[in-house]
Amino acid sequence: MLRSILRIINRDGYISRSQLAKELNILQDIVDEGIMQLLRRGYLLEENTGEGCATFCVKCPFAKNCSKEIVKTFKISAKGERYLKNR
Repeated sequence: MLRSILRIINRDGYISRSQLAKELNILQDIVDEGIMQLLRRGYLLEENTGEGCATFCVKCPFAKNCSKEIVKTFKISAKGERYLKNR
């Protein structure tokens, strides 16, 4: 399941937790736990939109809200990319 979450994030770039749950046919709580495990293992990195955000606004679905609200996003780390290539 962790690899599936990572692959979908890699494929789509941005996807909500609810969409991940729907696509994988699992509860959102399980997706949340999977994301936490991927963060702990270093396969995902957590980002907050706003000042210092490394995400390009053109590709960011949260760009309209960026100045109003900090949105937590995740991106695949170099370790996560290597994991996907080797599996």
